[in-house]
Amino acid sequence: WIYNSNDRNENRSNLDVQCNPVIFNGIIYTPTAGGYIVSIDGYTGNEIWRSKKFKDDVARRGILYWEGNKFNEPRIYFSNNSQLVDLNSKNGKVIKSFGVKNSGFIKTGYSTVAPLIYKDVLIIATWNKTIEAYDLINGKIKYKISFEDNKNKRYGGKKYNARKGSNPWGGISMDVDRGIAYIATGNPHSYFDGTRRPGKNDYSNSVIAIDLANKKILWSFQETSHDIWNSDLPAPPILTSIKKDNKKIDVVAVVTKRGNTLILDRVTGESLFDLTYKKAPISLLPGEKTSPYQLDLKIPEPFSKNQFLEKDIFYLNDESKLEIEEIVKNSNHGFFATHELNKKTIQYNFHGGAEWMGASVDDDNQVLFVTANNIPWIAEVIAEPNKNYEYNSTFKRFLDKQGYPASKPPWGTLSALNLNNGKLIWQIPFGSYSDLEKRGIPKTGTENFGGATATSSGLIFATGTLDKMIYVYDSSSGNELWKKELPFIGSAPPSIYSANGEQFIIVQSTGSHSLRSGYQVKMGDALVAFKLKK
Repeated sequence: WIYNSNDRNENRSNLDVQCNPVIFNGIIYTPTAGGYIVSIDGYTGNEIWRSKKFKDDVARRGILYWEGNKFNEPRIYFSNNSQLVDLNSKNGKVIKSFGVKNSGFIKTGYSTVAPLIYKDVLIIATWNKTIEAYDLINGKIKYKISFEDNKNKRYGGKKYNARKGSNPWGGISMDVDRGIAYIATGNPHSYFDGTRRPGKNDYSNSVIAIDLANKKILWSFQETSHDIWNSDLPAPPILTSIKKDNKKIDVVAVVTKRGNTLILDRVTGESLFDLTYKKAPISLLPGEKTSPYQLDLKIPEPFSKNQFLEKDIFYLNDESKLEIEEIVKNSNHGFFATHELNKKTIQYNFHGGAEWMGASVDDDNQVLFVTANNIPWIAEVIAEPNKNYEYNSTFKRFLDKQGYPASKPPWGTLSALNLNNGKLIWQIPFGSYSDLEKRGIPKTGTENFGGATATSSGLIFATGTLDKMIYVYDSSSGNELWKKELPFIGSAPPSIYSANGEQFIIVQSTGSHSLRSGYQVKMGDALVAFKLKK
């Protein structure tokens, strides 16, 4: 079946639905393209109830179901920009005993990710750079834990805007037994100008472990120091275990825009693999002081390209060849190439490597599956008139005259990584351009924003490619087994559940906000369900 919410307002919103639905007892709970929360019969696709209207990006990257207890009915919780909302899961009405003045919500820091439950409290990560904890039943504040870099709270004589930079927009995970919350944080503001935030910019581009019992930061690990490349950690941390030296070790694994997989001990934050650092270029931008060394991770093997080189140049015709070679010749590129006035910088990873969808892990066999991008981008820093060391910036995809990336394929990939030894098992192009294949060009993959979900039966369901497909692969080999075109580009990883004894796969099919800026992408309002044959 296909469920259409029929509530998208093209004049107000070009957002996609990036939330994995929550499914409980065959009932689906999900946000819609028009800013509602709906409950859907998971067997028939019929809408059961619809909430009142919320913000267009309500429950942006997650929704939480609570089963209730003998005193309280089942509930769902989600963030609505700067509110934490509580609905009755049976009818979609706000639970008025929760929050201030019988409103059904509480005011929080801005948040895009789902809350978590730890003991009797709701835990959320907010853009105020805090973990906020609220009573599960009445919404009263319990405590807040800050992970802000106080050294850079003020810079350039101005107060730093809490909504800008180093935000936990990718996700949060919880080790319930240990009482540790794990957060992945974004890059500091602004993207390419670090002149007014000297130093490493602690807690940005980082995995942070927070001890909830003692209400303190347990450890943090930073991938990119003083980031001026938009190399944030966009994906939620994954809690799993690996086998090393005949021991089973509990780890947190985080896939990054730079194509790295950070595998860290859950308690100590120590990397389970050797860390190698490489001397980085010195910035030629007046006022900019870049870090002298940057992480150059060899193992685990990167699953995407992370530095643009001249050998990466790709073109389909001579007209594109001359233009592309001229741009590369007159631009900075390579390992952590820095920005320079009157000169462009070419880099990968502005849209990943990995993105907010993260990865799927086979915990029994310690294998991680991740979708990724290999798209080159051109960035340029421009001086503000009559101001010292203040800059604006522009950025765009590096494409040829026909709209294809100016780097060698694959442009999108699906990879399997052995977490025990850090080696790639296989990697395949993910997505296709039918017009290129008709011209005899092998499958290239496409830029993608949907994600992959692996199952214990040895299958991977993946979506988000420009060709609007949902694909099924053999997880042991990467061989393609099946594909089906969706109404619109898949916009979140597929979800799998059972209803009336039968198994379903559902996928949000609403187009892609991230791809719309560079390609001809139509936006929609569909949730598409597939049923496995008995």
